[in-house]
Amino acid sequence: MKTYLTIILVIIFLIVSFSVLAGSFEEEILKKLFIFQKSQLRYLFSKSFLQQVSFEEIVSVIDQYSTKLGDIKSIEKNEDGYLLIFEKGSVPARIEINEANMISSLWFGNYSLVNDSLSDIVEKFRNLSGDVSISVIKNNSEKIITYNDQQKMAVGSAFKLHILKVLYQEIANTEKNWHDIIELNEKNRSLPFGIIQNWPEGTPVTLKTLSILMISQNDNTASDHLFDYLGHKKLEAEFSEENIPFLKTRELFILKFSDKKEIREQYLNSSVEEKRKILKEISSEKLKNVEIGDKPVSIDKLEWFLSTEELARIIFELKDAEEIKINSGLVQKKNYYLAGYKNGLEPGVLNFTYILQKTPESEIYTISVTVNNKNRNINKEKVVQLVSQLIDSVVKNQ
Repeated sequence: MKTYLTIILVIIFLIVSFSVLAGSFEEEILKKLFIFQKSQLRYLFSKSFLQQVSFEEIVSVIDQYSTKLGDIKSIEKNEDGYLLIFEKGSVPARIEINEANMISSLWFGNYSLVNDSLSDIVEKFRNLSGDVSISVIKNNSEKIITYNDQQKMAVGSAFKLHILKVLYQEIANTEKNWHDIIELNEKNRSLPFGIIQNWPEGTPVTLKTLSILMISQNDNTASDHLFDYLGHKKLEAEFSEENIPFLKTRELFILKFSDKKEIREQYLNSSVEEKRKILKEISSEKLKNVEIGDKPVSIDKLEWFLSTEELARIIFELKDAEEIKINSGLVQKKNYYLAGYKNGLEPGVLNFTYILQKTPESEIYTISVTVNNKNRNINKEKVVQLVSQLIDSVVKNQ
């Protein structure tokens, strides 16, 4: 047994080490693009890449960024790739390296200038297609940005912060324990994101495991099991009518994205009690013929609706929770004393919610941004760029 465990630990160590080395090598190559002489750049790219993009085009793009932003200073890795930090601004980037250690894929996003004021950044958000809400609060007391921050909007999986908050309250106020076991069941088996939707029925899982997976992996099946554990009465207690009935993820999938359009119409035109009966009727439905696609579906009627101020307050209340600190989203944990994060994403819906603190003595900032567009999907890359710029302006320069 000891030998077996040792082998597993060695394998895990090698996997983690390889991932770190791969990331470090990618960062090194990205930096070389902006410090090498032009004559040296050609040797960084694979033949297949140069067949698709001319070397002259590559040099032109690099020159444009260097001229606008100055010298490259550092590189930060995030969930979408990298953020290149220059003297005068930053650029999101993604890169792929082939087996010969040459660039096989490369993408640069729109740059952000460090001297953009908060009002400039908010104006850029306002120019996005659709509805936008932004809340930035310092130490849970001083409001820094309040752009539509009271407006309840569709937030996708960011609603799971509310489930986590209620779960922490339940543990604190009752005899229930994080080690309590829930057995996985079919009625709460949902669709990805997540991993435990593939686990066998009856698998025993602790509350802590479920809460960690729900937040860090955005696990929908974990979320629905915790929903049942807490009960809709506790989860709905603080909500107004737009969130009642409060929905499980599998219920949302069936109502919004299955081929049962007649059930959706019936649900939308029913009273609260009638809606609860419909949810009970579909609770045993298999998740078949569910297709999310890339077009928004009833995001103003069938969703989880929270304001950015509510999300900012919730994540502050959860500042000591381990769950929010595992996946730090667009920022690198090593650059912060506290970095908590949850997002929400579906066609027409995008939310980023953060709690960030640079050092133990620094101010604590909560940042929540929601973008909704009921007519078309959202330009995620543009929103990511603006959120990164907002974080830079609010937190990094404090």
